[in-house]
Amino acid sequence: MAAYLAQLARLRAMGLRAIAPGHGRLITDPDARLDGYLAHRLEREQQIRAALAAAGRATVDELVAVIYTATPEALRPVARYSVWAHLRKLAAEDGATGTDVDDVAAVWSAG
Repeated sequence: MAAYLAQLARLRAMGLRAIAPGHGRLITDPDARLDGYLAHRLEREQQIRAALAAAGRATVDELVAVIYTATPEALRPVARYSVWAHLRKLAAEDGATGTDVDDVAAVWSAG
């Protein structure tokens, strides 16, 4: 997640006029789109921090159940890896601690 956020910021700083993604339509408003991606990820990180603080200790699956209440069950496996990526980023920044950061089934607590 840290690498993804850094790449988004790097692209944002380039002053691009358009982005031609590997799939989908040409993005003709790259600054707005990149700002949206960054804001969404940072908002999700705050939701994870808050849910983890409220729980004290939680697994990725428990956090997904709290954070992704409006997400269809079929999409929750993808959300699981997004939450785990955020937790691993937070662990590198001393914002979270996991029993094993390399295990998606680890138990996490606020750092």
